[in-house]
Amino acid sequence: MTLDAMDWVWKHSRSKGNTRIALLFVADQVRTSAAEVRLSYPELMQAMNTTSRGSVRAALLAAEKSGELEIKEAAAGRRKPLYRLPMAVGYRRPVTGSSPDSGLQSEVQGFGSGPDSGPQAPSSGPVPGPQSSDFESASSPENGPQSGRSGPENDPPYPTTPSKQAGAPETQQQDDYGIPAFARPLVDGCTNAGVSVRWPFEGGQWLIVHALIKKSGTTAMVEYARKVAARREIESAKYFMQGWRELPPLPAQPKPTPNRGPGASRAPHCGHPDCDPITRTREIENDRGLRNLHPCPDCHPTAKGQAA
Repeated sequence: MTLDAMDWVWKHSRSKGNTRIALLFVADQVRTSAAEVRLSYPELMQAMNTTSRGSVRAALLAAEKSGELEIKEAAAGRRKPLYRLPMAVGYRRPVTGSSPDSGLQSEVQGFGSGPDSGPQAPSSGPVPGPQSSDFESASSPENGPQSGRSGPENDPPYPTTPSKQAGAPETQQQDDYGIPAFARPLVDGCTNAGVSVRWPFEGGQWLIVHALIKKSGTTAMVEYARKVAARREIESAKYFMQGWRELPPLPAQPKPTPNRGPGASRAPHCGHPDCDPITRTREIENDRGLRNLHPCPDCHPTAKGQAA
């Protein structure tokens, strides 16, 4: 009865504004064939989205004056007033084959169609919508894939995961646990030191970890994590980030020096008769005619202070 009463208000009521909203709410609450319902002022105020009882009273009086609403019983104590939609009594909304309710009506007619349900009224025509045989023939697994079908409904139900590209940067190559290759020594070092924590880094956060590893080294970072975890319970490796940032940098690597030991390889002797083959020195006369020992200019071409 509710849908019939609301359909009557929508299509046949001459009310406007708040009066129409009040009638629609009354019709929405109707549950009997007499189109009657008990409602309170607070319920009507909430439906009309107003805090004024005067607005509700004016809407009800306008509906009553037009004859579209009757107040059968006034409020008495805690009992709500009884409202009636006289023109909606006996009204039935039209149901067509394209109506959304036609499918519901066919289901109601088919309910209880077993052997104990008694004789059924003959159907006036085919029930709208797909028949079961057609539906089964289209969706049955025995029929195999349908030909000539294309579109999003035939796409995979989830996107495929792209495989890792060959030659990807080191910071992007991660194992099955989401740990990049450069961070695996740090993770394993912490685990072996008894620091079992989560590593919830993502994207650019791993780049920061990479920079800290290059700056301070894995050994120092593991040792710091071990000391902190010994004092308190840590759940995430992100807790160590501030301390890792404050670690000193690795010492500068000394430049390699030429090996001058006994077994060091030396350039071959120049063969000059005045050049000593062991010391690679020879006497060279200066501008004043004095002869002094100097590094052989042929064996030591980069030596300074040599006379030609």
